[in-house]
Amino acid sequence: MIGWVGASLFWIVQLSLLYGPGLPLVDTILLAALLVGVPALAVAQVPLVADLHIERLPAYWGSIATLWLIGTASWLVGTRVGGAEAVGFAPLPRGELAAWSAGLTVGALAIILVFRQLAEWTGTEESRLLRELMPRTRREKAVFALLSVAAGVCEEVAYRGYAIPALSPLLGAGGALAVTSIVFGVLHGYQGWLGTVRTALMGGLLGWGFLASGSIWPSVVAHTAIDLLAGIVLGERLLPPVKPAGVVGALAGSEEAAPHDMET
Repeated sequence: MIGWVGASLFWIVQLSLLYGPGLPLVDTILLAALLVGVPALAVAQVPLVADLHIERLPAYWGSIATLWLIGTASWLVGTRVGGAEAVGFAPLPRGELAAWSAGLTVGALAIILVFRQLAEWTGTEESRLLRELMPRTRREKAVFALLSVAAGVCEEVAYRGYAIPALSPLLGAGGALAVTSIVFGVLHGYQGWLGTVRTALMGGLLGWGFLASGSIWPSVVAHTAIDLLAGIVLGERLLPPVKPAGVVGALAGSEEAAPHDMET
């Protein structure tokens, strides 16, 4: 069902952009893929792996390959007129770059902490898939670091550096920021509704940083730093604690934790 809906929406968006505002064919295909195709595939995968044990390393490498594919396509299409600055790679003084990057990183971490507290207040469980995807061993953390760089560069190039300027003439800067942020949240639907809203807000923050600073560099640095901090340095401490499941659940949890402790 998700696949059919996604395919239908893809062609609706692509043809609307092609015959409405008359965007070049390559832009309509890429925008339809970024706004509909990729998120639809991401959402469609969630029920397929909902009850499966996730092999983290293959998942990391697969995500890295997909991200570089999306980022490279966005780079090639976005820079064909205007060069690197067309997708936001405008130079910034070191002081401004550091200040913007630090501010966006702190702001994103604040969003994560707010949603952690919100989850505790409402009793909302964090996504099992998100917890399973957190790196455990040194090797997993090393590959996750590569994944963080890929996400920081490629997602920012695609959803901020390319998509926002491409959509701004049609929707205005605010409309383009809103659409790309919502899509960015849906793209992370494996994190559950809580993570979807959280990621959409973080995408909005990074997009605002791009528009306000005039450069994509702060968003790239902040996005990479956020993923490294959330995945490797702070880990599950940024997530709400797992609810106790009673005596039986606690015994089962302790049995599952033993091999995990040995692995790390």
